[in-house]
Amino acid sequence: MSFTRFHDDPCRVEKQVQEATDTGRYMLNVPGNGSKPCFMEDPHIRMQKWGANLQTNSINLESDLLGLTRKVTRDAEDVNDYRHNAVKSKRVEYPSIAPITEQPRATHPAWTVRDLEQTKWSILPMDPQENVNIPFKNNLSTRILEKDYFIPVAPCINNN
Repeated sequence: MSFTRFHDDPCRVEKQVQEATDTGRYMLNVPGNGSKPCFMEDPHIRMQKWGANLQTNSINLESDLLGLTRKVTRDAEDVNDYRHNAVKSKRVEYPSIAPITEQPRATHPAWTVRDLEQTKWSILPMDPQENVNIPFKNNLSTRILEKDYFIPVAPCINNN
């Protein structure tokens, strides 16, 4: 006997699983930044994922910052002293890249160019006033024109 349920078709099930897991794959399957990603000094480029703020031993460092490495007490200063229980970690040094985009408002402000004379004495290829006037009549009230040009004609009655 053949299996005819459309819901349990293997291709359909595979497609449903793919659609359900694509959002997670976007975060998991993103290619990395490399072993030494560069720090972008450009403020207009948004840092994603790492942000050049990584330290060695980051998991233990985060656990220490959350307070998971010691018991919660108020009175034991020796136990809660962060200097004695600090996690050993170092900053990772990243190479730095100069800004890619230029900031013309900061480097060339408008007030430095305002007083300069704009000299453009080249001859234009076309007359800029050539198409100023419309070559036909416009904004005419055709109703009034029809009244003005109307000539009454009496009907011709023949008595034949």
